[in-house]
Amino acid sequence: MSVKIVVAKYNENVEWTKHINHPVVIYDKSDNPIPGSIHLKNVGREGETFLRHIVENYDNLDDITVFLQGNPFEHLNYLVGWRTILTDEEKQKVIHKINYDITPNSIFSTFYQVLHNVPNGTNGAHCTKDCMKYFNENYQYFTVSMGAQYIVPKQNILSRPLHVWKKMHQDIYNDVLNGYSMEILWHFAYTGKFNNIVGNHDQVKKIHVNNNILNNDSLCVFPQQIIHF
Repeated sequence: MSVKIVVAKYNENVEWTKHINHPVVIYDKSDNPIPGSIHLKNVGREGETFLRHIVENYDNLDDITVFLQGNPFEHLNYLVGWRTILTDEEKQKVIHKINYDITPNSIFSTFYQVLHNVPNGTNGAHCTKDCMKYFNENYQYFTVSMGAQYIVPKQNILSRPLHVWKKMHQDIYNDVLNGYSMEILWHFAYTGKFNNIVGNHDQVKKIHVNNNILNNDSLCVFPQQIIHF
């Protein structure tokens, strides 16, 4: 039973990873990769990194893989009343939650972020076309969490055959699959579902502005408890 933290790094400061109790693998696409990281060519954004990890570890996945950006705190504005920047104290609270909330028995979830729905064409992504290409399903709206940061049980990954993940990795590496399109497709790739409960980004923001959940010490927040409403 295991949890693995997978970090897609470019030029971000990843000192925070030294405070993580779970095993961490850092894929570094910068010109000066940090010691102990896996150096990759700078193509395909974080989608290429995460797809590479899935393809190369498909037969030996951890029970839970947490896919994170080099700066995972950037899109956690839901936790702090929709502010864009977390304080150092708030970052330490998130690190504590990574260490103690995420276990080998965690369910599929975003990484302390809200889900929202976006239409085909967001950020120039051709998600309807790509969803048909890789999954043979037709959708005009897609459920997404910014930054593609998810807590993923291995069964969600294994629900897709390896050749599907390989094809997406090959295409994103060769710039056939748009990086923004992959960011939007991750939720469907992992779950095969469109979430009809959540609204669009502006609706979600309106609900949660000024709600500081992270600093409510009486509330033990697990990821699956904060993204559905």
